[in-house]
Amino acid sequence: MGKKKSVALIIVVTVVLAGLIFMSVASFPVSAVDSYKPLFSLVRLGTDLGGGYTTVYNPEGVISQDEYNKLVAEYDETKGTEDETDDPSKSYAKHEGVYLSEDICNIETKEVYDSFKDNFDSAFRALKYRFEHKNFIDYSIKLQDDYTIRVEVPEIDDASSILETLSYGGSLYFSDSAESVTTKNVLMSGDAENVKSAKAVDLGDEYGYGVAVNFTAEGQENFRKMTADLISAASESSDSSSSGTVSAQFYVYVGSNLLSTVSISSEMNQPAMYIYNENSPMSADTAEAMASVIGSTLDENNVFDLKLTNPHVDRLLPTMGEHAALIALCVLGGLALAMIVYSLVRYKGIGLAHTYGFLTYAAVLTLCVTLIGAVQINAAGLIAVALSAAVMVGFNFYAFKNIRNEFATGKTLTNAVRAGFNKSLALTIDVHAVLVLVSAALYFIATGTVQFMALIFLLGTLVSAACTLAVTRFYLYMFLAQPKNKIAFCNFKREETEDE
Repeated sequence: MGKKKSVALIIVVTVVLAGLIFMSVASFPVSAVDSYKPLFSLVRLGTDLGGGYTTVYNPEGVISQDEYNKLVAEYDETKGTEDETDDPSKSYAKHEGVYLSEDICNIETKEVYDSFKDNFDSAFRALKYRFEHKNFIDYSIKLQDDYTIRVEVPEIDDASSILETLSYGGSLYFSDSAESVTTKNVLMSGDAENVKSAKAVDLGDEYGYGVAVNFTAEGQENFRKMTADLISAASESSDSSSSGTVSAQFYVYVGSNLLSTVSISSEMNQPAMYIYNENSPMSADTAEAMASVIGSTLDENNVFDLKLTNPHVDRLLPTMGEHAALIALCVLGGLALAMIVYSLVRYKGIGLAHTYGFLTYAAVLTLCVTLIGAVQINAAGLIAVALSAAVMVGFNFYAFKNIRNEFATGKTLTNAVRAGFNKSLALTIDVHAVLVLVSAALYFIATGTVQFMALIFLLGTLVSAACTLAVTRFYLYMFLAQPKNKIAFCNFKREETEDE
């Protein structure tokens, strides 16, 4: 590589890397009302690093201590008047920190009815399924006071609406009515005989995200008949003199909760239908929540009739501390800086090539973590980042050691560099290939924290492979084109100095 070309490349690479680092950490105004946010601020964090939201689901008939106290105060205030309310002590029995109504337990014996227990158990199973398949990086769902459910989730948009959606009870079905529960006409059930799965899908910029409801063969035929009947009925009821296109609507429900209104203009014979919002594009979080709710209804053991309410959605501080993410970033940055200083002292010019290679690795991985919506970071994700960085650094140093050893045998520096990298090639490829396969397998098999950790490690390993096998080597040749004494530039020594 010629010196002029080398200088030009060094300038371009330095400017690009400096720009990416600046974009990752800097914030600055771009107009009077808007400002640029650093890439690191766009990374989705788990509850341990970024906090989130928490709420408690109360089944109908189970009230909190505060709600019971309000009933008592209202009873005391109206006692002896025409507006006297019912004595709450005769309608509710205390259980742990909550009160159970007479509909679900015997007030005198405080024995909870088996029918409620079974229904509540189904609700708890369904919620565990839904939160797991919503693809939260981490979450907590546990019983509180035996008959309420406390959940904690990471930072998400429109948390109140999503947490409400995840609590829907009842079965999936298709109806021709948007009226009250008592007037609904079920056109087609959404059980496992008709629906085999539901998945959140990206429908493009115009519609945002939606939910693909995939039918079984029997379900596809039933869906075709349903839409054909709707179009036929709409045709018969329309004005015979009208030449406009006939249209009809049906409604998708889970229990009494309306998920979507679907308009059709013809019979639909397709293996899947899509739920989306034309007027207000659905977010990925909302689509994932809806898909997980539909998926849970396909197992009859997870179908419940309880109405769950979550009156308060509260902010949740990071469980590792308010500034946990910043501290973790500073720790990783400090370790990276120490490694860079060591490589520059130990290998000088080769260390400079390694530094540029590591900064390239860090910049590319930051872009991946920021731009890929499926990536979220928690403490386990930071461990994955650190491990993939260690792999990248370790194999660079392994190649440098081989270069030093080859040079010590008497080879010229150019031949030693080539031989050292070639000698490192097989082990570098083998280890990276194994790590990619293992992390990919974990990503597709696991869920929750392990899945996200596997995804981050997979991305880090792929970037590490590219930087170790190609990028660092390119940077080394780029820098070696500049110095006159290349051996000293690489901090190599011989008894007889050669000018290479």
